[in-house]
Amino acid sequence: MNFLTRLIPSFLFLLLIAPPSRADFGNRFILNSRVSIALDGHEKKISFRFTCRKDLNLIGASFFCEKSQRPPSYQVSLREDEAGKPSANLLGFSRITPKGGGWNSLAFSDLPLEAGKVYHLVIEFDANRGGSHPVGVIGAENFASIAATTPLNPFHPRDALPDKRLNVLLFDGTSWKELGLQPLFALQGSGLQSLGNPYDDFGERPIHGNGTPNDPSDDVMQGQALHPHGGINPQGFLVRVRKQGTPSGPLNYRVYSIDHLRHKTKLVYSGIGLNQDQISTSFQWVTIGLDPNSSLQAFPPECRCVVFQTDSGRSAKDGHSCDDCYLLSDMGNSGGLSNGDYLTFDGGAHLSRAISSNDGWKTWTDDFERDANVVILGKYSVFDPTPVPSIPTPLPWAKGLIP
Repeated sequence: MNFLTRLIPSFLFLLLIAPPSRADFGNRFILNSRVSIALDGHEKKISFRFTCRKDLNLIGASFFCEKSQRPPSYQVSLREDEAGKPSANLLGFSRITPKGGGWNSLAFSDLPLEAGKVYHLVIEFDANRGGSHPVGVIGAENFASIAATTPLNPFHPRDALPDKRLNVLLFDGTSWKELGLQPLFALQGSGLQSLGNPYDDFGERPIHGNGTPNDPSDDVMQGQALHPHGGINPQGFLVRVRKQGTPSGPLNYRVYSIDHLRHKTKLVYSGIGLNQDQISTSFQWVTIGLDPNSSLQAFPPECRCVVFQTDSGRSAKDGHSCDDCYLLSDMGNSGGLSNGDYLTFDGGAHLSRAISSNDGWKTWTDDFERDANVVILGKYSVFDPTPVPSIPTPLPWAKGLIP
């Protein structure tokens, strides 16, 4: 009783000082381009600096190699942080001869990492290749390029938890320098734990009316299936889009509920999102407000498709982009990374993911391991779920069965 007496005032105090609950939910992580850093000299090193999110027993690490040309062996090590730079002390290391054009993975021997600590994943030339004298050759004809992405997002892509120490560092033989790039790496821990950034591919999702503004049956629509983990009262949407050419009509939005068992959707709400003059020719975040009196009063903790449509535009001659249309930004994992889907926004194929349709939403495609830049703006809500009859415990035994 004394314990509860002490606990209740403390709990009430936390409620009083807590800020108003927000429930913005969506993919704010952005990717504009992938860049490569050539490790083509004896002294060159690259570091991916990060904060460990949870206690992790490291059993594997992965990085994206952009290009390799008769590459030497490289050493990949885990090091603690010292004043923002990698420590000289190796916690553990492994070796690899990288293959260009994709993800490279290597094993570690159950290396313990601590939650909240800053670490560096360092990649450097392995001259001795495990022996007692140099055997490796590195230079303009023998090297590997390690990839990172732009811009730097100071948070982890899966759940947007902040990490102000995230960065890519380069050692040029004299000193370590921060490059202001997004680390492109993944760590695999025992028990299927993962940490890192899997997004190696930037995309533009075309939205247009296929040249038939009076016929919605062939409209190309793009968006994101969003699966809030709690109820949200929506106040609007945040979306990263641009226009191409001169669209003749506005960008509209629709919200669909999903019957996942039958793979069917039902239109819940639709509205005009943005007029042509409200959208730039370069990608920008724009806010779509929601009328407080609209019928779209709640996003329950289940999947909803938030998609965008326009009567304007047509498919471009290249078959990939569009003319006089709109484009929605997205990013994805190109494959080859173990548990890559776990590291994408919302962490998994059955939760949030990019979606598209080329027949006016008669059918749609789920683009797993890809995420579009669509965010629900809102506040947490309290739902009164439909009562479900309780199941007797223990379950009654069928006649003839022996407990």
